Parts: sequence; C-alpha cells; structure tokens
Amino acid sequence: MTNTSADQVKSALGRFATGVVVLSVRDGRPPESAPPGPDALDPDEDFDDPADDLAVTLTALMPVSLFPPIVAIAVDSAGYVAEVLGRRAHWGLSVLASNQAALAGRFAVAGRPSARLLLAEEEHHRGAATGALLLDRAGATLECVTTDRRSVGDHLLVTASVVSATTGSGRNPLVRYDRGYRTLTPRD
Repeated sequence: MTNTSADQVKSALGRFATGVVVLSVRDGRPPESAPPGPDALDPDEDFDDPADDLAVTLTALMPVSLFPPIVAIAVDSAGYVAEVLGRRAHWGLSVLASNQAALAGRFAVAGRPSARLLLAEEEHHRGAATGALLLDRAGATLECVTTDRRSVGDHLLVTASVVSATTGSGRNPLVRYDRGYRTLTPRD
C-alpha cells in the first residue's frame, strides 16, 4: 500500500462532480417542555427571530433510498453546523440551479451572518413540515427529519427521512467540480 497525502486525496475527490445544496436549520433550543431527544417542531416557535436560522452550502448530499425516501449529508464535525444538527432534527435543503453560483458562494464563507440576512434579496419561504428556510427559485427543495447521526472521520454523517419534496423551474443544476462551480450543458 502506498502513502497517499491529504492533498492527493483532495485533488482526486475534486474530480468527482457533485450537486450543490444550501442546508437550512433552525438554531434554537427545543422548548423546555419537550422530552429529551431530537427536537419536535414547536408550532409556537418564533420564526421571526433572525438569530435562529443557520444555512450553509454543501456538496456532500447523497440519496440513500426512494422507498422510504432517505438522504444523507455530511458536515465538518468541528463546525457549528454539526453542533446544531446534533440537537435539531428538522432541516431543509435547497438544490441550487445553475444561475445560483453566487448564492452558493455566499453560504460557503466562514463567519457569515444569519441565513435571513443572506437571503434578504432572495425569494424564500419556510417549509410547512420543518420550518426550515427554503429558496423559492431552487431547482428542488427537500424537508428532512434526522433518523441517525454518526461521527465518520472528521465529519458528522446525518441520515434523514424526506418528509416533503418539491421541484422548481430551474432544470439545470449547479455542479461543483475541480474546486469550482460549473453548469451542465442542457440536452438538445
């Protein structure tokens, strides 16, 4: 077996094309009356509190099962998103369209302000099933409820049931390849 450096692995994996999504999760504590364990959507939550929304660009999304619908995501274990996903079970994904590369960059920057500040000029809504912020012009949206969390290497692997899914009008997805955002050529 040969020694492979982290840079070699990073470069090799950069040659794997992936879709780009924005993960949105409410950053708050479950109500004191809630039983221990994953959060329950509280209909009385204050959705107007801008400190309660967190969003980040991800390329680590994998469909796991169609029947039942299950997806998996991976986030850096050392990041704040992993901490929030460790205590919040309801979240949403907006699959970005080819014309949303700037938006992907906005949510990929460390130390970014709240999600609602970054979405101020983007049409968005709260998902009915999770309360997560979802982009109106996304190629697709998924609302998810966590079913399992596992530490894998330097990442947190989260699997979730898809409780709501929509497709948007953007047919051409945004793709990440070789450390940059790309678009696909539409079929004739």
